[in-house]
Order: sequence, then C-alpha cells, then structure tokens
Amino acid sequence: MHDYFSIGGTREQQLGNVLTLIAADLDIPDYLKAELVRKYNHLGSWIRKDNEDRFRTESEIYPQGSVRLGTAVQPVKADCGYDVDLVYLRRLAKESISQEQLVQQAGDQLRRYIAFRKSEGKEVPELVRRRRCWAMNYSGRFHMDVLPALPDDESTMFTRSVETSILLTDRRLWEWQHSNPKAYADWFRECEILVFTEKRISMARAGNVEVEKIADDAVKTPLRVSVQILKRHRDIRYSGNPDDKPISIIITTLAAAAYRNERELFDALMGIITRMERSIEMIDGKWWIPNPVNPKENFADKWNEFPQRAQRFFDWLAAVRADLESLLKLSGLNNISSSLATSFGSDVVERSMKRFGEEVDASQQRGDLKMAVGSGLLNMSTGTKVVKNTWYGD
Repeated sequence: MHDYFSIGGTREQQLGNVLTLIAADLDIPDYLKAELVRKYNHLGSWIRKDNEDRFRTESEIYPQGSVRLGTAVQPVKADCGYDVDLVYLRRLAKESISQEQLVQQAGDQLRRYIAFRKSEGKEVPELVRRRRCWAMNYSGRFHMDVLPALPDDESTMFTRSVETSILLTDRRLWEWQHSNPKAYADWFRECEILVFTEKRISMARAGNVEVEKIADDAVKTPLRVSVQILKRHRDIRYSGNPDDKPISIIITTLAAAAYRNERELFDALMGIITRMERSIEMIDGKWWIPNPVNPKENFADKWNEFPQRAQRFFDWLAAVRADLESLLKLSGLNNISSSLATSFGSDVVERSMKRFGEEVDASQQRGDLKMAVGSGLLNMSTGTKVVKNTWYGD
C-alpha cells in the first residue's frame, strides 16, 4: 500500500482512505507510465538530432500539465487513453519564423519520425493536428499532444522564471501565446512543499533508502490526490457536455492556491472546496483567474466569452461539496459505495472498494480492526470486533 493509507481512524479519515484508493486507480499505471516516458524520451532524442542536422538549432521535449504535476486521471471512457502534454521547444528567435511555419515544420518532423519508426518495424501512432499542437495517438492507451514552442524573449519583470518562459502557437489567434509550464510546476510544488517533504522523508525511512531515491511522482500529497478527485468528479458530471465543463488548469490552480498543507485527504478536499472561490476575481466586469507565474494571463478568459461556463463551474463546485458532505451522513459500505459510484464511476469505485476490503481484511486478521458503534464505518480503537467480510456478498 501507499505510505499515506491506513485503516481505522475517524469517519473523515476512512472516507479519505477510500477516496485515496479511487485516485490511485485513476493514476496512470506504472507500466503505461514507463512506456510513455520511453516514447517521449525517444522522440526527444530523434527530434534533437534532426534539428541539429537539418536546422542547426537546439531543441528539447519535456512534459507539462498533469503528467508533470502527478495529477493525471483516467478518462471516463478508458479506450480514449490518457492525455500526455509535451512541450517541443526549439531554440529560435521569434523573428526568424512564423507560427504557421513552426507548426508545419514540427508536423513534417513528426511525420518523418513516424516513417522512421515504421521502417524499424515499431508501433507508430496516428498523427492529428489540433488547435495548438500535434496529437500522436497510441491505440487507446494515451495520446501525446506535442506543442511547438519558442523561448519567450518578451518576458517582463512580472513573469516568474524568465529563463523558462515560452511562446506557443494558436491557430485561432494572431499573437503568440505566453506560457511557462516549468515555473507553474515549481509554483504548484511550493503549495504542497511542507507535506511533500514530510511524506518523502517518511517513505525513505520506511524503505530504508536515501530521500533522493524517492521519485517526486511517487509522493502523492493530499493536494495532488484532491486535484485528481475533483477532476474525476468533473469528468463524470459533465461527461455529456464536455465543452462547458470546468477546465483542468482552473481546477488545479484554484485547488493549489486554496491548499493549506492539510495532512488528511478529506480535510484537504473540504478546505480546498471552501476556499477555491477566493482566487476568482471580477475586474472591470470580467472574470479573472490569474496565472500564478504570469499574472497577465487569465485562465478564465473563456468565461467572459461563454458566460455559461462560469455558471457551470460554480454549479459543479456546489455539487462536489454537497456530494462529499452527504458521504459523512451515510452508514454502511454498500451505501457509501453506491454514492461514490454516482460521483466517480461504478467501475473505478468497485475496484477501489474491493481493494479497501482487502486492506480491512488484512487488518482484521491481525485482530486490530473494530467497527465503531453506530458509525457504520470501520475503526481500530473503539467498538466491537469485525468478522471477516466478503465485501461483495449479501
């Protein structure tokens, strides 16, 4: 089990345990993560050599977004595959190339890369152009969105980490778009640094290894798990209306800004939900959620273009809070499981509850598992001994 999971405790702690298992089930599986890392590292090496040989320029490819933050979630339809966002940075001056030229050259390179892979008898992805990127789709397992980018030579004193600022293309906009995914990841880490450090040290001690041996993405803080839970709830609620669902960057930014280094997941979730709205501003009659590493960028710009999206966000936030609060009033694992399935999907919840049952059974076999009288939840310190449960029997 993960270091942060334990049987027993308060009702909130036990619900947090179940939600933690749900988030773990939504994570990119280790075998798939290893595969996608191999694939984007291989792509990066090939692209780097191609740029040096063909254009005499330097380049790099690196992950951004949920994969970099450790907040990726399984899509509602499993055959759609995980989203993997990659930045393809070329060391060129903005004046030396247009947006369309940058995108077309990236597309030409990716087609040559795919042809190279095919000539070696290796699996090749489907290549599709999107608004800001080229998508490389790998047969329902994941799709890598490759975003062509340049160094940002227009960074100002208001932009954090100028050296990592980049410019992105956009088919619908004339101007280059400013971004800084590396600095954003650093900011996100700062929001969780206290608990992250504690957990990493705890994991190292438990494994009797040096702290540096514990990979960053192996440390699942309550903030990271909370973002996964919130995104999954969003995905289920808006599965039939994807255009108006709250976007991940808004959920992630507001959650990180609202996090107060709570150690328990349920406490973190409720605190985040309560405080998320505090970072939403109204400036000159327009919604504004500033990028924490570039305050000139407004993550809520589409709310002003499509006002219903702001309302969808607030409706969803109220629904999340109501669903979590209702869990506290339920008794019995069957009732809790049914409620969770409505919010997070039946397959994911069934697997997670089965895993929870296995952990409970293991604790029961040791003789230290008890059920709190009248609570309907399991507790190790009070109540009566629990007999072995099949969990999915009568």
